[in-house]
Amino acid sequence: MSTANTFTGRARVRRTRTSVRIIDRLARTLIAVGGIGTVVAVSAICVFLVWVVVPLFLPATIGEPQRLAVDWPVEDVIRVQPDDYQTLLWTMSRDGSLRTVHLDTGEVLSEQSLFADASPTAWAFDTGGREATYGFTDGSIRVARLDFQTSFPAAADLPAEAQQLAPGGSIRQASGLLVATEQGQVRLHSLSVSVSEPVMPAAGSAVALVDCMTTTGGRIFCTLSADDRLSLHSAARRAGVRPDETTSSTTTIELPYSPPDGRGKPAHLVLFGQGRNLCLVWSDGLLLRYDLRDSAHVAAVEQVDLVPEEGQAVTALETLPGKATLLVGDTLGRARAWFCARTTGAHTADGATMVMAHELSGPAASVTAIAAAPRSRLASVTYADGTLRVFYVTTARQLVESRLEEPGTLPALAVAPKADAIVALSPGGINRWPFNPRYPEVSLAALLAPVWYEKYDAPRQLWQSSGGSDDFEPKLGMLPLVFGTLKATVYSLLFAVPLALLSAIYTSEFMHPRARARIKPAIEMMASLPSVVLGFVAALVVAPFVEEVIPAVLAGIVVVPFTFLLAAHLWQLLPPRIGLALVRWRFAFLCAALPVGVLLSAAVGPAVERLLFGGDLRGWLDGDIGSGVGGWIVFLLPLAALGTALAFSRYVNPSLRRMLRGTGHGRLAAVDLAKFLVASALTMGVAIAAALLLESLHFDPRGAVLGTYVQRNALVVGFIMGFAIVPIIYTVADDALSTVPGHLRSASLGAGATPWQTAVRVIIPTATSGLFSAVMIGLGRAVGETMIVLMAAGNSPIVDWNVFNGFQTLSANIATELPEAVQGSAHYRTLFVAALALFAITFVVNTLAEAVRLRFRRRAYEL
Repeated sequence: MSTANTFTGRARVRRTRTSVRIIDRLARTLIAVGGIGTVVAVSAICVFLVWVVVPLFLPATIGEPQRLAVDWPVEDVIRVQPDDYQTLLWTMSRDGSLRTVHLDTGEVLSEQSLFADASPTAWAFDTGGREATYGFTDGSIRVARLDFQTSFPAAADLPAEAQQLAPGGSIRQASGLLVATEQGQVRLHSLSVSVSEPVMPAAGSAVALVDCMTTTGGRIFCTLSADDRLSLHSAARRAGVRPDETTSSTTTIELPYSPPDGRGKPAHLVLFGQGRNLCLVWSDGLLLRYDLRDSAHVAAVEQVDLVPEEGQAVTALETLPGKATLLVGDTLGRARAWFCARTTGAHTADGATMVMAHELSGPAASVTAIAAAPRSRLASVTYADGTLRVFYVTTARQLVESRLEEPGTLPALAVAPKADAIVALSPGGINRWPFNPRYPEVSLAALLAPVWYEKYDAPRQLWQSSGGSDDFEPKLGMLPLVFGTLKATVYSLLFAVPLALLSAIYTSEFMHPRARARIKPAIEMMASLPSVVLGFVAALVVAPFVEEVIPAVLAGIVVVPFTFLLAAHLWQLLPPRIGLALVRWRFAFLCAALPVGVLLSAAVGPAVERLLFGGDLRGWLDGDIGSGVGGWIVFLLPLAALGTALAFSRYVNPSLRRMLRGTGHGRLAAVDLAKFLVASALTMGVAIAAALLLESLHFDPRGAVLGTYVQRNALVVGFIMGFAIVPIIYTVADDALSTVPGHLRSASLGAGATPWQTAVRVIIPTATSGLFSAVMIGLGRAVGETMIVLMAAGNSPIVDWNVFNGFQTLSANIATELPEAVQGSAHYRTLFVAALALFAITFVVNTLAEAVRLRFRRRAYEL
């Protein structure tokens, strides 16, 4: 055997068995495959995330317009609306004529006059195009309901031609259309039309302007008659005793109105803001707003000039879904978004004012038409020079641009319900643009910058990704989520880091090795506790309990550490002989200080609440009673304790060592106890003095780190999430301290240093990098936590440092909220038992796994 490759230069005598070589090679292969597989898996996850996220930022696209000539007049058309499948299109004319058109061919499937016995003089449509409100020459009002319907007729009910249709083919059936789908089915498309009876009886004067809005209490109509009478009509329908029995009632209120500055009739009348506001808009840009909240005292509260430039005019007006935002187009090519918001310093009777939040810039040509998407915040705008642009109104972001072949005023413009097409009716026929908006609500500006959302008085960073209606406005500001993540991390680390590091120092440097061998695995097994169990216990057990005893909890922050330190000083009073005899019970004695401290906290909690918080902590947090002194004392006590400890170590301890040199153990222990009590009193005095000083300078902690108490708050999260972080920080820190070379300890102890001095001045500085790594790993664990934050913090996107308030984090946002039904008192005991059972099962399984692991490790050492 060659000796050139050996470390010692001597030939190896023993030969490795073949089975060992095979196992060794197999192990190396498996390790290599596992490592490469892990790298590949992580890389694949990154690629998948990029593949999912990148499409969010891709631009919208619009195709070339598909033009379709029609053989019916389009001049009198005032509104068009396609269906979800872009198969049918209805058109409404000024005289109430309704056509149903096949959008692919332009064929008229049906045509009818909705109001054959009356002459319409005014009309209004909702944003989705499902309701049309008409006013008539006799002053009456009628509402037409237009609903596209789809169904799948049975094969036996289909004509023979329909059964032979190729996918995508269609044939006419009565006033509808049969379309063959790609799945081999035949779908029937039709338009359902219903016209109500006159809502208002004939009033003798023609309706000049009309609008309608549906609220929770019924429909609200507003009319302006030809003789300048402005009226508000409320139509309510109530169910009777029997299911088929209903009663309806109509209330009419005459509103005060006179054209301002001798103007003629307004060009637009709009009900908006859930029926709380009415606005009249004149062509020169004047807007007159009425407050409708109190029907007995309706009055004009505000005038706004929508187009302040001299000689310019309003050319188009549309509302976004929900009828809270007005899109106003003018002759300068601008489409501006206006809505009513409560602002500071508003001089109106209702405390609100119209604000111009967004401006959709266009070419140097007047706006000719505006159409809002029925289910999103998209708006299509056409201009006199033939330009067509689509905007996302929330961020005033232009998505696409196209051209019309026939510049000029369009009879009608519409956005498809799914926002996948733009339809315009021009003198030449029907124009349809295929459109893919992708994800218009997502942009770097929407994610990172403040955005001016509807009904807010200024741009803000908000998060609300979903809503319960089509008029919902997504709010995707990342600041609340990032802030919530940092808040959860800070408060959990404040609890976990000192506890974990001090525990690691104690077990590594002071605990008996036999006890350490039992305690360390037990703490490590805490890391296997499921987050959902901890969050479950936090939400249903800890949070309600803390809410009931919050004064005792605040007192415990000071009383429990004070009790531990007092117990340690009392132990030192034992004679040396007795102390050595009872050394094995020292840890148990210190542990007994915990329940004593808890009991003392419960006892002094009410007294603390009376002395510092006026007897009502919740009222104090809300700012209703008391001064800020109590809050400052709570916050300044740790800083005062740290400052006192540094001052005593630098100035008092050296003098005491010189004075007490050669003194016996008993006297030293008594002096040490007296020093501790004096330092505690001094700490309290410094905290009180600093709190009074800050109060005299009119600084109040309420509104910053203290505020209104919410049951699921950062205090509970910091406490519970600390239990999830402590095992990780403790394990890494203990390993870092244990790897410090033993000769450093021996040298320090041999030089006369105490174990505490050795730990603080030798071991900890040497293991600093490992301790820092432990804290960083715990930081990563806290940042990525989901279920604890979701269940214990309320999942509310709130941006403040209030320790008694909730928040929402990035990771918790992907989970769903804890159902409200789960929080009911009837389920409390059952859920608590289930949580404990799950906790017990998890603990048993992890204990068995740890036992098996230790057994195999011992067997390996024996081999």
